[in-house]
Amino acid sequence: MENTMEKIFNFIDKKDYNAAVQLIKTNLDKRDQKFIEDLVPSLNIITDTAEEVVEKIMPSLLGILNFDDDVIRYSIIISLKKFVEAHKKLIFPYVEDYIRYGSPKKREGMLRLLKYVADTDPSSMIPFYDLIISCLSDPEEFVRKNAIQVLQTVGKSDRNEIEARILKFLKLLKDESEIRASNTEIVKTAEQLLAEKKTDEDISPEEQLLITAADRVLKKDADGVLKRASVEEAKIAADEVLKEIVDIKTLEQEELERRELEAQSKALKEKLEEDEKKLELEKLKLEEEQRKIEEERLRQEKERLEKEKEIIEKRKELERVKQELELKRLEEEKRKILEENAELVHDRAKKTSEKDNEE
Repeated sequence: MENTMEKIFNFIDKKDYNAAVQLIKTNLDKRDQKFIEDLVPSLNIITDTAEEVVEKIMPSLLGILNFDDDVIRYSIIISLKKFVEAHKKLIFPYVEDYIRYGSPKKREGMLRLLKYVADTDPSSMIPFYDLIISCLSDPEEFVRKNAIQVLQTVGKSDRNEIEARILKFLKLLKDESEIRASNTEIVKTAEQLLAEKKTDEDISPEEQLLITAADRVLKKDADGVLKRASVEEAKIAADEVLKEIVDIKTLEQEELERRELEAQSKALKEKLEEDEKKLELEKLKLEEEQRKIEEERLRQEKERLEKEKEIIEKRKELERVKQELELKRLEEEKRKILEENAELVHDRAKKTSEKDNEE
């Protein structure tokens, strides 16, 4: 009797992809550990055979990042390494949702998968730099540690850009912390006002404005928008990244601002150099295209001239044939005239002879 994976491969062989997808999703939703352990090593084969199957099961597959049993979860994540390295584009559409809105386990799991990508293709991580850097202020330490590892890896190949973005993030985090403190004061003041006022009529328009602002702050907190680790914890996490990729000893405000400007300048310089290289390559490419266009134009011109020459030759040949035909026609007419004249002379001579005989 065939097992579940054999059934799946039979469906794929028959190109019954919907049946294969349904069977995989059903077993993934059951959190069947044995099935998942069989499926993961087969993902590369399935992707090479029927990529659309893996695309459709990806949301269910990534659900294992939220597995309750950490031992099983880490084991599965490790077994996904080869698949993620070979087919990273299949997980990229889910990176933002998992890191920005996922549970702590989902955030950590996605960062672990991104670490595999960063190890093999760091340049493909550029679109996710800011998202990963934001994890340095994640309230969960194990999430921050995984973000540190990813950033240390990409920082080895894109040091200035990572440094500039981290320093900018820390500055924004500090500004946000100050706003947060101000917001806390607004909430406290509003609560005090409400405690002192007996009815709504006792609240002045200015006080109502303050209460409305406090209400918005509380709602913002409830949505988790400002749910972050302390600025100090974020600095410690950032310090680990920066110590790995640059020689940095302090993250005090003045040093932050100075290094941020330096890093931005270096990153900009590197970008300009890269842009210049791209422009030079584009210039060479354009020159090559122009050369090809010129060669094609000359080839077409040569073909045109050869065709014109051929047409002229054909016209000459046609004219020669016409002249020969005309000459033959004239010769024929001349022959006929001579024959007719000879016949007339003959007839006259005959008549004269007959007349003489009669006389």
